Parts: sequence; C-alpha cells; structure tokens
Amino acid sequence: MKKILTIVRYILIAICLIFFLFPVYWLVITAFKPSDEWFTMPPRFFPTKPTLANFFGAKETEVFGGTTGSIENIFPYLRNSIVVGVSVALIGTVISALAAYAIARYRVGGPFLAEWIISIRMLPPIVSAVPLYVIFTKLRLINTWWALILSHLVIVVPLGVWLLISFFREIPREIDEAAYVDGATPFQAFFYVVLPLSAPGLAAVAVLSLIQSWGEFLLALVLTNDARAQTLPIFLGRYITGWRVAWGPLSAAGIVTMLPVVVFALVAQRYLIRGLTFGAVKG
Repeated sequence: MKKILTIVRYILIAICLIFFLFPVYWLVITAFKPSDEWFTMPPRFFPTKPTLANFFGAKETEVFGGTTGSIENIFPYLRNSIVVGVSVALIGTVISALAAYAIARYRVGGPFLAEWIISIRMLPPIVSAVPLYVIFTKLRLINTWWALILSHLVIVVPLGVWLLISFFREIPREIDEAAYVDGATPFQAFFYVVLPLSAPGLAAVAVLSLIQSWGEFLLALVLTNDARAQTLPIFLGRYITGWRVAWGPLSAAGIVTMLPVVVFALVAQRYLIRGLTFGAVKG
C-alpha cells in the first residue's frame, strides 16, 4: 500500500510539473522557431528548423513596420528594471523590517494596524494608479525611476510587513533584554541581534519584492512614457500591435526578461523557502 501511495504521489508531482512548466517550455521553443512554425497544425513541440533570428535577426521594420521593438533595444529597459527592482527590494525590505518590528515588539497601532496594512495589499493596483499619477505629476517625477520605485513600494511593503511580523514575534524578548543588559541601545539590539536572526524572512521579502517589481506592468504603463524609465514589461508589450503579434521575437525577449529574476530566485531559493514556510507555520 505504501508503495502504491508513493507511485501516486510521484505521478501527481509529474502532472503538476508538466502543467506549470509547459508554458515556459513553449516560450523557449517558440523563441527558436522560424515564423512559419509559430502556428502550425498539429502544433510542433520541437522546431524543425531552429533559428536564432528571433534573438539577433528581428529588424524593427520586419516586426513593427518601422516602429520600435527590436530586441537590440532591450538594454535600456533591462537597465531600468534592474535599478527599479533592486531599489524596491532593498528599500522595501528596510521599511518592512522597521514597521514589522515596531508592530511586533511595541504594538504600534494597536491590534488593527497589521490587518489594515495587509488590507492595502488586497487592493488592485489600478486603484492607486490615478492618485499616484496626480501626485507624481505635481512632484515632477513622471517618467523617472523614483516614480516606479515609490509606486512599487506601495505594493510590496504591506506583504513584507505581514511576513516579518511573524518572524519578530517568534524571537524571544529575552534576547532583546539580554542585549540591553550588555549595554546595547534598542536600535543596536534590533540591528545586531534581531535582524541576523530574521535573515531568512528578510531574504524572502527581498526576493518577493524584486519579483513583484520585475513583472509589474500597469503602474509602469501609467507613470512612464519612454525608454528613460520604462521597464521590461512595457518593452514586451511593444511586440503586440493592433495588426500582429510577433510571437518569435516576443518569446526571445521573454527569455531575456525571465532569466535574471529566475537566476536570482534560484540563488536565494534556500532562504525563500525557509522564510515562506516559517511564516506559514508560525503566523
């Protein structure tokens, strides 16, 4: 009986892997297909004539009738995504840690502040898009990195605070008090004692913040209008026009967009899994 359950478990895991990884597989093989194989019937699960033209040979005039969109133009958008994503991850983690520690240790805001913060995360981004556009227009921040960084913080900080509250509540107060006896100030106890013990949670918040910022589209569309500040999701949208979708170059650009955040998540996966499971069990 135990052997049968093990076989069933592996079959279910295989089905889940196929279901979730098939879109990624299709993205990769489409990036290497010539245009006459994008929509063949029956579908081709392997390109019969693999090509790198979608990465290196897609001219702007072929894809967009003379507008922008060649993958050669992706680097300013990649730079913007890296600057915005890394800034959001760092600033969001710092703000989340300070707010979560204040709520967990000193009960700032009473019993309702934590619930109110997580309720903000439930709002769809379009709710904040218009007010942020008006505010950033007054501050002359439209089409700047700061407009995206500040708007993305509105999204990532509530989730970060919620995750870190569980970590700080599980760290005994006696550890803080021992640091006070040794002469540490409250800030030194927080920085040198509590934060190192919360490293898995901080790493999880940083990874989740980067992933959310990296894939955010709506606020980037509203708050930016050219390549000086626009991020990779906006660049991908340029492959979709009213008369055609360039599936091959779009898939090639999708791979370039996906790789940095996948590599970062793989490097930090140990902390990410530990942080998320800790919060789930102790929260």
